[in-house]
Amino acid sequence: MSQNDTRILHIYYLAEMILFFVIKVAEQAWREPGQGDPGSPGSPLAILRYCTILCNFLMITYLYLRHGRCLHCRENLIPLAFALTLTADCFMCIIVNKRIWGYLFFTLVETVYMVYLKPTGKGIAVRLVLYAAMIFLIWHIEMLNADNALAMANMVQLTINLFCAWIWHRKTGSRETLFFALGITFFAGCDYAILVRTFTRTDSLIYTIAAFIVWTCYIPAQVLLLRSYVEKIEGSDKIA
Repeated sequence: MSQNDTRILHIYYLAEMILFFVIKVAEQAWREPGQGDPGSPGSPLAILRYCTILCNFLMITYLYLRHGRCLHCRENLIPLAFALTLTADCFMCIIVNKRIWGYLFFTLVETVYMVYLKPTGKGIAVRLVLYAAMIFLIWHIEMLNADNALAMANMVQLTINLFCAWIWHRKTGSRETLFFALGITFFAGCDYAILVRTFTRTDSLIYTIAAFIVWTCYIPAQVLLLRSYVEKIEGSDKIA
């Protein structure tokens, strides 16, 4: 990577840090006692949040255009996942009453990360069995609908990806796989917090904690996943 690439990358990190702290302050300042998440789709807070995802996408697109040709197709799946994330969050943060499309695209995001992790036939079978079990569970408690089915598909993919990412890092011990595993871990923390928030009252302490965790984990998750791509680029430069 050139000095100009590094300079742009540092500007990106600074922008993400500033947005992160502004968002965390806004979450507390704009939330009324007993209110749910003040960042409903189309709200100023939701638009602020979306800016972090847009920054991630622009940064990784720049890196892909500059260095993607030096990497294998599988390694360039991360920019694809970021493009799908940008689309998913558009339905979560900007477009009102279309969350089902957000769940769909997030499931595609985790599917791309699954392919990136080189799944085995056994691993895919485990995912399908676990998904079938989750579908049976939400059907049993009479909560089966398209939104919940897609949300569970995303959760299953993410959970298995989490374990696979750390197994991969244990085998390689590289910085690239470490950043990727950490990114997936923070991603999982965000989704698990959303799950907890969904099933708790908005005026409870558990809801408040879960709501705080969601974007506290999500923004670093995307930065860490992008950093894993940077490590791969730097590794290819050394080989070249």
